[in-house]
Amino acid sequence: MNLEQEWQNLSVEFNSKADHINIANITIDEKSHHLLQDLIFKLKWKLRWIRIIDLPVLAMAFVVKGDLKFLLLGIFIIYEISRAFSIKDFNKIKTGINYNTDLKQVLSDNLKAIKRILKVENIFGYIFIPLSGPIGLLAYRLYVYETFDMVLSLPHFFLQLILVSLMGIPLIYLAKKMNDNIFSKPLKELNKKINDLMN
Repeated sequence: MNLEQEWQNLSVEFNSKADHINIANITIDEKSHHLLQDLIFKLKWKLRWIRIIDLPVLAMAFVVKGDLKFLLLGIFIIYEISRAFSIKDFNKIKTGINYNTDLKQVLSDNLKAIKRILKVENIFGYIFIPLSGPIGLLAYRLYVYETFDMVLSLPHFFLQLILVSLMGIPLIYLAKKMNDNIFSKPLKELNKKINDLMN
């Protein structure tokens, strides 16, 4: 038996397998990175839309008179609280390659962070989409009558609030369908990649 020849054969086989593994890992990482970049781009636009909505509300709060000012400030604060929770989870998403950590674990952590952001938004939507009609009606009444006392004393005002809130319920379904349309496919693909790495 030629030990030197056997050693060379073993070395060639080992290097060949190592090269194959490295190429496979790079390919997986590139695909995962592209998928994460797509999700991050979409999430960034969702966070931008919060600012696009709430900054004009804040500007209006400094212009209007009466109790409408306090309603608008309250809306701005609620939007910013929702955005702060989302940004906290958004900052946990890692896109860089870290060779000291397991790729599967990084992708799993990113998937959890993205799902938490969407969950916060869903909770926010379930609460405030039905309230958007009543808040709009209240804002209009405050613009006309200026004080909460005068608005709340209007005849049938609470009945109007209930009717307008019922009109907002179908909007929850529409918002959920839009979210699913934007995020469902990339989230499934990311989940599939994680499962592939487990095998």
